[in-house]
Amino acid sequence: MFYQPKTVEEALAIKAELGLGARFVAGGTDVVVQMKKGRLSLERVIDLSRLGDLTEARLEDDVCYVGALCAHRTLETWPIPVLADAARQVGGPQIRNRGTVGGNVGTASPAGDVSVALLALDASIDLMSVRGTRTLPLREFFVGVGKTAIEPDELIVGFRFRRPKASGFYKNGKRNSVAISVVCAGASVWEDGSVAIALGSVAPTPLRLTGTEAFLRERGLGAEAIAEAARLATEEVRPITDHRASADYRRAVSGIAVSRLLTQLQGGAHVALV
Repeated sequence: MFYQPKTVEEALAIKAELGLGARFVAGGTDVVVQMKKGRLSLERVIDLSRLGDLTEARLEDDVCYVGALCAHRTLETWPIPVLADAARQVGGPQIRNRGTVGGNVGTASPAGDVSVALLALDASIDLMSVRGTRTLPLREFFVGVGKTAIEPDELIVGFRFRRPKASGFYKNGKRNSVAISVVCAGASVWEDGSVAIALGSVAPTPLRLTGTEAFLRERGLGAEAIAEAARLATEEVRPITDHRASADYRRAVSGIAVSRLLTQLQGGAHVALV
């Protein structure tokens, strides 16, 4: 059966009534592929395409907001490079026009470029159900490969983050876009001196480098500190070997990515290294 609610409240009520037998579908760029391959079968679909409120994206001087149904294409022109550049890496033009930020994050892919960018912005995620709304730090949302902390009756409604002073994105892959990252990385710095660094394809989930960040809070972004941060990054990652790259290669690239991003951000520059 197919349901097409016009409000978030209606969508949540339908989900609460149908339970595990129903699934929210937004852009469908991942779900439809899985269904065509026979990996997924859905008896009840709750189509979210009419929930216009969740397509909103607000760029403010302090706290920015990205609705869960915001298309990747919308973010490509944002003056926040870590997010804009990550959005450009998502598939081809058709995928970026239809695919949504919430859907991308919800898949919990270890290689998710947009997930890494939002982690690097120290974003929080808003989740809603008929029971109410709760907010989690995005770093607590990813709990395993393809697994998240979302409850069965909850819907991702949006993301919030402080606007950074400078940010950057790095991607290492067979191609700059339309390819799964071998390693991707994002970093942001704020006026108060705080730093956030995230990497993808180096652990079971998109990964915040909290140990490296703690070191930089104490030492700043001098040349020696950046060199040590790059070394610490190689110790925090937990890569695997697969058909795209070896674990050793991913570990080495992780250090290079962190070094390059922090060196560029040292002067407050916005950068894209892809």
